[in-house]
Amino acid sequence: MADSKTKEKEREAQLKALREELEAQIEEDLAAADPSLRGGPEIASASAGTPPRNDSTPKRIVEALLFATAKPLTVADIRKIIAGTNAKELEGFVSELREEYNCEGRSFEVIEIAGGYQIVTRREYASWLARLELQKRLRQASRSALETLAILAYKQPVTRAEIEELRGVDVSAVISTLLERGFIKIVGKKEVAGRPFLYGTTEKFLEHFGLNALTDLPSIGEIKTLVERAVRKEELLGESAAPSGAATTQETEGNSNGPQGTETQN
Repeated sequence: MADSKTKEKEREAQLKALREELEAQIEEDLAAADPSLRGGPEIASASAGTPPRNDSTPKRIVEALLFATAKPLTVADIRKIIAGTNAKELEGFVSELREEYNCEGRSFEVIEIAGGYQIVTRREYASWLARLELQKRLRQASRSALETLAILAYKQPVTRAEIEELRGVDVSAVISTLLERGFIKIVGKKEVAGRPFLYGTTEKFLEHFGLNALTDLPSIGEIKTLVERAVRKEELLGESAAPSGAATTQETEGNSNGPQGTETQN
């Protein structure tokens, strides 16, 4: 046991040394690629031929870092980026930014979380952000549902596992939603181990997409021809084909969102 603990400590020490060596090498490579990065913002300004930084420059650098980061930044993290500053100065810049946002009535603020700082949207705007997030989820759900429906339409009867094998993701929630909305139904069980359910499309599916029968679905060959023609047209017209392509995409998305639009209204 003692030997294993000693080896583990040695391994951790080696990893730590390796990380420090890599960080030093990265800083050296960056400095070699851009000499203005040596010595922090002061030298960057001087090398660009601009006047020395004023008091607001490091504060704006801190602001940019807090704005861009996806996780809280500690004072130690910021000091690694802005050379020549100390903890007290950086905390002062954060306080100034916080007061500035409050005085100007900004929709965001600086908060202290998990030992670091981060710029976040104020709580009073949470409901609006929730609507934005909901729209994103609905678009994702719509795309997922349409992909699953397409597989069902062309491969039915098909099991959930077979759909997941084609899509590469779990479709349990999508299958449940499509069943609830009446676009698909259970048509039997597959005679294999576990006897999983077989799914197929319904009359509602045909009605919603304006089909008289499944035979009205375009064949794979027809779809392939349409795609190939679209590519050739784009190659022939070059940049002028972009607006047309964009319109086609919008039309496709509009049609694609149709079924899911029905689903998500409830």
